[in-house]
Amino acid sequence: MKDMRNYLIKDLANKTQLSTDTIRFYEKKQLIQPSFRAANNYRYYDDETLKQLIFIKRCRALDMSLQEIRQLIELVQQPQAGCQVVDQMIEQHIQQVEEKIAELRTFHTQLQDLRLSCSSNTTIDHCQILKQLKAAK
Repeated sequence: MKDMRNYLIKDLANKTQLSTDTIRFYEKKQLIQPSFRAANNYRYYDDETLKQLIFIKRCRALDMSLQEIRQLIELVQQPQAGCQVVDQMIEQHIQQVEEKIAELRTFHTQLQDLRLSCSSNTTIDHCQILKQLKAAK
């Protein structure tokens, strides 16, 4: 039989580098569950919850939504199912990242154009950056 460890929320926070508020949020959203609640009303979590939080943290680092994470968690519970859904989800994220990169390039160009429009040796009254930002287009 496997030795199961039980963690308090502060232990999970230390191990995952997530805040206790974030862990409580994931619990409220039913992405994790305490393994039991003690007589003192403290919630205890097991190794599976720790693994689940690490999984959630990695997904969030990839900008996945809570709904997508919930879907992935459900898929993990079906190990014999095909992984096409996962492939499609990742493909959508790649496309979203490419769109964000294009948008950021546009922002970068706009900011460079603004910066080039003004000399640092002027006053706020004559600042071309502020004038352009105020101008209606």
